[in-house]
Amino acid sequence: MIEVLPKIAEVKLLRELSKVVILPMLIAAYLVQSNISIYGISINEQASVGAQTFQFLLVFLLSVGTIGFIGLVLHGVLINIHLYTNLTALFVLSVVFLTFGFLGVFGKSLPFLEVLESAWYYTSFVCGFYLLSMASDLERKLG
Repeated sequence: MIEVLPKIAEVKLLRELSKVVILPMLIAAYLVQSNISIYGISINEQASVGAQTFQFLLVFLLSVGTIGFIGLVLHGVLINIHLYTNLTALFVLSVVFLTFGFLGVFGKSLPFLEVLESAWYYTSFVCGFYLLSMASDLERKLG
């Protein structure tokens, strides 16, 4: 039973790692779910390899830019909400994201969850650990 429970060092490593992989995982989950398309632009399978490469790069770069910008805005909003709620919001949100990740891993038979790609569940875990890391960093800076 003890082997199943994560060690404290592993949780700390996940929190630090989440700072690096959060945006790439969100971008990858979006691209997988959208079948590599954004703003109505997708890869035309009938086009030449050069055209498909250009379409992929265009979709990829637009996705990176769009999701990166949204992530930056949400980061600032989450910090303000956390401060406004006396340093509790990020902990509550981390529980929500971690629970959603577990629900996706263990509750595959639920109709709503069947339409989501599994990348979202793993991304949800990373989001939960990222929010815990954000909360810890804010407390360290403020306290």
